[in-house]
Formats: sequence, structure tokens, C-alpha cells
Amino acid sequence: MTDFIVERIIIACDAVAENHAGIEIAARLAEFWNTALHAVFLQDESLLNLAALPFARQIGLGADTSESLDESEIIRHFEANASRFRATLEVAAREHAVASSFAVVRGQPTLAALSIDERDFLVIEATARPFAGQFRLASRWLAAALEAHRPVLLVRNRGQTDGVMALVQAKGPSIQRMIAAAAGLALAGNRKLTVRILGEAASADEVRAWVTKIDARLGARCRIENVSRRGTFFEDGEGSILVVDADPAVNDLASLRNLAMRSRADILFVW
Repeated sequence: MTDFIVERIIIACDAVAENHAGIEIAARLAEFWNTALHAVFLQDESLLNLAALPFARQIGLGADTSESLDESEIIRHFEANASRFRATLEVAAREHAVASSFAVVRGQPTLAALSIDERDFLVIEATARPFAGQFRLASRWLAAALEAHRPVLLVRNRGQTDGVMALVQAKGPSIQRMIAAAAGLALAGNRKLTVRILGEAASADEVRAWVTKIDARLGARCRIENVSRRGTFFEDGEGSILVVDADPAVNDLASLRNLAMRSRADILFVW
């Protein structure tokens, strides 16, 4: 199967992620693919369970005192964040003329919480809001994202990317799905498209023909590079959205997890 079909864009939100950049890029993609936009805000049960423990304390930065965690206060915090993100979603949906919906669920950051379908495209902010200066934790959605076997976009750079770089690593039908996804990202964000081909995974003529079939102008200006080493794929890539073939025949789960953890780039995994 070589078709890349998206029927719904899903944004995974929670109280610790930035979320705003993810909502904006998701709205642009929904407009481009003419599809629905749906956000899921998670009330994380782990925080509620922690607050219920009698010895759990909250320590303020720079303070010498600590306070008991209050479950009701955490719930109010959840509700305030959900309300804010719903408003952000509605504004983005109006600006891009797409239908939107919003759900609040309580549980763990799992695929079950998102209720994703076969042709859903998932957007996740891959880092949390900074604390203690500029320190950021990885998103708790990351493990679920890599188990989704659906297109998953990990947003790290808050939309500050000027290009899309697709990485063609091995022959197979999944290449054309990946190229279609990369072209969609480039067109939706008015970004330049670069395709890097490892060895003889595909020919430059094949790649240009695939891109041209999607959009003739993008095909004409698409930059195509041949590389001989796998490591060369990721050089100069942090200013772009990396588009990676996640077919198990091309990249195993450990390789995808390693890339997601060590790269600072936005990454789209395409199954």
C-alpha cells in the first residue's frame, strides 16, 4: 500500500506540555488535507494519585518551605489548562477554516486515551514546558507515540523550522507514503523540501516523479541528495522537520526510540 490518507488530525495535550505550537501546525495540516481536527486533553491520573499520598509535598523554587499537594487544586489546574487549550484550538480552527472538536479524558498517556483510528495523524509536543531555568523533560506521550503505528509528528521547535527533510533509507512501498507525507508538510507550511537518499534505495528521478505527482511546482524545486552513510542523514537536519520511514522493515522500534530521544529536531514518523 503506497497511499497516504489522513482522515483526522489528533493533538495529544496535557497540563505540562506547551501545546500551542502543536495546535497551530495541526490546524495547518488539517486545512491542507481537508480533514477534521481533534484535541484530547489528558488529566493525568499519576499526578492525582501522587497528590492523594499524605507524604507528597510541593517545593517552590528558591523557597525554604514546602506545601502539601492538594488534589482539588490539581483538578482546578487541569480544568484551567483544558479551557485555555480549547480556546486556542477553536481560534486555530477558525483561522484555518477546519472543523474541530475537543475532549477531556482522565487516565494515563496511552493510545487508549486518544482513541485513535487507522487513518488518524497524531501530533505530540515532544517536550514539556521549561522549569528550573531552561530544563525540559521529554513528553510522557512519547512511548505511546512510538507504539501507534500511525503517522506521528513530534514537535520540539515550536514551529520554528524552515524546511522538511525526508530520509529514504530502503526500497519498499513505504517510501511513497513517506514522500507524500513530507510533501504535505512542506506545502502546508510553505517550507522547502529536501529528500536524502541512502545508497540505491531509490533513484533521484523516481523521487522527483513522486513529488511532482503531488505538486508540480514542489517537484521542480525539491532538492534531492544522495548520501553514502546512514549518519549523514541527520547532519544539518535540526532546522528542518525530519520525515522518517517507520516501517519495521526499514527501522526497528529501538532505532526510532533512539532517534526520538537524541534528536532535537521535529520528527514525523510515517508507518
